[in-house]
Amino acid sequence: MIFGKTDSFAIEVGELESYLNFSGIYVQFRFWIGKVPVGDWNDRISLQASIENACTILETEAMRQLSPFAQNHASDVFQAVYDAFYSYDYTKAPVVIPNLRDQFHLDEIGMGAIQDKYGLILVATSNSLERVIAKDLRQELLIADVSVPVGFVESVLREFIEWGRTLLRAARG
Repeated sequence: MIFGKTDSFAIEVGELESYLNFSGIYVQFRFWIGKVPVGDWNDRISLQASIENACTILETEAMRQLSPFAQNHASDVFQAVYDAFYSYDYTKAPVVIPNLRDQFHLDEIGMGAIQDKYGLILVATSNSLERVIAKDLRQELLIADVSVPVGFVESVLREFIEWGRTLLRAARG
């Protein structure tokens, strides 16, 4: 099942599985950013946890719009919101909520199918667009950078969340 448009931004969910030792539904998961598949299709992630992470990104939609980025080079934007989260010293500095991860890091939605291999961010731009930037963390290489109308990514997330919640409700009986 594909939510969105693979030539700009989409979420693809594949085979659904249940495991005897784990509760819930597990799914194949990947993003499509500008026709580039991003994720480990052989990995399975918890649908419930993925939905919760997608909801966190949605909850910070207004904050992203209030903090637009100039059309800087993708590596500069990525560093400002992805790398900065991991370099912040939470033991010495105040904890900011929502933090950079909760506002900008799409890779959280894909959990293990994404996080250990790719970094994905969503930012608003100063010209009323949203930008999705993907980086292959293993090769330290930017692999995708697309601009879409404001709200497009969030609409894809809402569709994914609704589908997933419907599936989870049906599984609970």
